[in-house]
Amino acid sequence: MTGINLNDEIDLRDLLKIIWDKRKFIIVFTFVVTVLAIVYAMSKKPIYEVKSVVRVGYLNDTLVEDSNILEKKLRLIFGVDTKTNGIEKDKAIVSNISTVKKVENFLEISTQAFSNELAIMKNKEVVNFLQNEYKYKIDEFILRTNINIKNLEEKIAHIEKVEKVNIEKNIEKIKTQSIPKIDKKIELIKTQSIPKIDKKIELIKTQSIPKIDKKIELIKNVEIKSIEHKLEFNTNKLNEYQVNLLKISKQKSSDNTQNMLMAMQILNTQNLILDVQNIIENLRKERENLLNIDIKELEVKRENLLNIDIKELEIKRKNLLNIDVKDLELQKENYKNDNIRKLEIDLNINIPKKIEDLKNSINLEKLKLTNSSVKNSEIVGDIQINDYPIKPKKKSIVIVAFVTGFILSIFLVFFIQFIKSFKKEDDNEKT
Repeated sequence: MTGINLNDEIDLRDLLKIIWDKRKFIIVFTFVVTVLAIVYAMSKKPIYEVKSVVRVGYLNDTLVEDSNILEKKLRLIFGVDTKTNGIEKDKAIVSNISTVKKVENFLEISTQAFSNELAIMKNKEVVNFLQNEYKYKIDEFILRTNINIKNLEEKIAHIEKVEKVNIEKNIEKIKTQSIPKIDKKIELIKTQSIPKIDKKIELIKTQSIPKIDKKIELIKNVEIKSIEHKLEFNTNKLNEYQVNLLKISKQKSSDNTQNMLMAMQILNTQNLILDVQNIIENLRKERENLLNIDIKELEVKRENLLNIDIKELEIKRKNLLNIDVKDLELQKENYKNDNIRKLEIDLNINIPKKIEDLKNSINLEKLKLTNSSVKNSEIVGDIQINDYPIKPKKKSIVIVAFVTGFILSIFLVFFIQFIKSFKKEDDNEKT
């Protein structure tokens, strides 16, 4: 305050005096401006604004569209940023669409009209557009989920009606066919194949070999002895014929007839000797054949029966017991311990687990269809409606007009006073 001099105080008084002198002008001017503002405010149609908060639709925690992209898309479609987007009679406009701060899946939609009803209809129009725009995605998701559920249910039905039944049939087949078939094979080997081999061995020992021994014995005791008797007989005959030939050869006669008879007798005896010699030779050969061929062959055959045929049969019998039967028993054991056990594990553990997993998958798919997993865009809470219009703000217009008129009137008073002072100084300079 110490910096204000006396002249400043006089000037301020002059200013206040000017304002006081022109108070009527100031009051009238301010009154006129205020009245004009009141008339303007009363002449403007009231504009009402409606707001709603929309939650963007989602599929399994995934938005049908990114909220920022959706905001730009809706602003473009409904002309929010268009400068010529004015309110017309019986029509509403979308005044603003924006994402809710810090909440990525919420949009705030503001609509304006000359009535709340029109603004509400426009607001719902935006929401309906939003719902219809992405309804196909939700319908497609629901359809695909239902198809997945149906496929899973068909898999369960297939497991229960086909796989499970096939496993039960396989177990029953192994128990009633495969294992009994193996038992039958083992029984056949033990009751038929082995006894048959034993019978063959027994036949060889009791019939074939004794038969060969009998043949050898027959050859030795009958045929060879018979040949030796024949040889002895023919040898005696040969000696007799030779003695007779010697006697005849020693006889001499002067009678030619007698000599001719003796010559013929000698010739006959010689023929007999030759025949006997041939017989003896044949008998010796026959005896030799019997000894060296027939008996040898029979002995070889007997030896083969003992050392080959019987041995082979015994080996075959041993193989049947130690290989074939054991292989069949092992196969039977494998059926019991491996095949049946695996099938029973499948039937009692794997199949129920598979069915349980499929049922859990069905439950998960069904959860996708609940409101907690699938939801179209919708208004959250109630639409915000104002009973009072947002435009025009009559009080604000009147107050602003009053203040503006008052200030402008004072400015005009000072301006007019300045002009008068300027003219007065100009006139003084001229005089």
